[in-house]
Amino acid sequence: MKRNLEAGNTAHEEAAKTYREELLRLRRWLHSHPELSMQERQTSRFIADYLEGLGIPCRIPGETGVIGTLMAGEALPTLAIRAEIDALPVCENTGLSFSSVYPGRMHACGHDAITAVVLSLAKLLSEHVEKLRYNIRFLFEPAEETGEGARYLIANGAFEEPRPEAVLIFHFANQETRSMEIQQSISTAAVGGLQIHVSGKASHWSQRSDGIDALYAASRAVVAIHEINEGFQTQFPFVLGFGRMEAGTGGNIMAADAQLKGSLRAFTEGDFEAVLQELDQRLAQISGETGADIRLELTKKIPPIINDAALVKKGARIGRKLFGDQFFIGEKPFLVGDNAACYMQQIPGMRCVFLAGKAGQTVYPIHNPGFDIDESVMEDALHFLYRFCCEG
Repeated sequence: MKRNLEAGNTAHEEAAKTYREELLRLRRWLHSHPELSMQERQTSRFIADYLEGLGIPCRIPGETGVIGTLMAGEALPTLAIRAEIDALPVCENTGLSFSSVYPGRMHACGHDAITAVVLSLAKLLSEHVEKLRYNIRFLFEPAEETGEGARYLIANGAFEEPRPEAVLIFHFANQETRSMEIQQSISTAAVGGLQIHVSGKASHWSQRSDGIDALYAASRAVVAIHEINEGFQTQFPFVLGFGRMEAGTGGNIMAADAQLKGSLRAFTEGDFEAVLQELDQRLAQISGETGADIRLELTKKIPPIINDAALVKKGARIGRKLFGDQFFIGEKPFLVGDNAACYMQQIPGMRCVFLAGKAGQTVYPIHNPGFDIDESVMEDALHFLYRFCCEG
């Protein structure tokens, strides 16, 4: 595949080289300066200064995040493009020359590359406004990792006039080398944070019969969770995962309280509720058998992403032009979550994935201290988005 915007055109080849250098410059600055969710002040200022330098009106709502709009014509529809800007509390171990300058923080999920692509897109589109089929609303979203960012931007003007009619989001993954995938329909899971609170009765172990063992009841809950994962049937796959349990105050004291923290991921609201109800019933049974009071709490939830059919059709047409037989329409959704689903509850949207594994190298998954991507795939993402914005 030729990576210039207009194959065979020297001027555009030079332009492509300019964007290649710009993509690398932006990504590497962002990668080395990661900021955690709702703390992205330096990142937001960097983005706003960049957009203002292009003549694109923008603002920082509150202290973090950026909303900007490139107007191509009042009669045109408006398309929103989302980029996440937050990093993770991860100690980087990539060995990159542009590694994080902040110990304990890292762009371990590709948000640096996504933001670099969307900033480069803003530059490219601002230089070719006459080709646009849409006005473009740029959403640089804070706190995607904590599930707060989309609702925060919606509350602070993401859908202000001219109201977007659709939203595009994209991710970089590295489990495969250069390719692209768009899910036909369901793309990501509904994700809910869960807590299980267990209340028993403390007692010295020499007076065991006087207590109610919250640790034992919590352990029974762990077994029930495992059994649900192994045997409960829903329409689509799900995962009920708990990674933290706390209980008790001392080794010679029966635990009075215990807490478990985890999450539920399911591809439909019906499956989500079915698994939640099954867990609640299992916990009620354990409560009755142990005497402990057990309460299940859904702490937060984001809906699944369901790609819009018309957007998928257009995206697939462009994807095939750019990637050939390395473009795929996916039937199997991802058990990840993305709060961009909150945008898509109000307007049609599409999520696409660019595969950017480094050929012949060890692959570290997202959220791993060694996560990295093939940076050349950022050019693919830029070309895809450019064509999406400029083609009917």
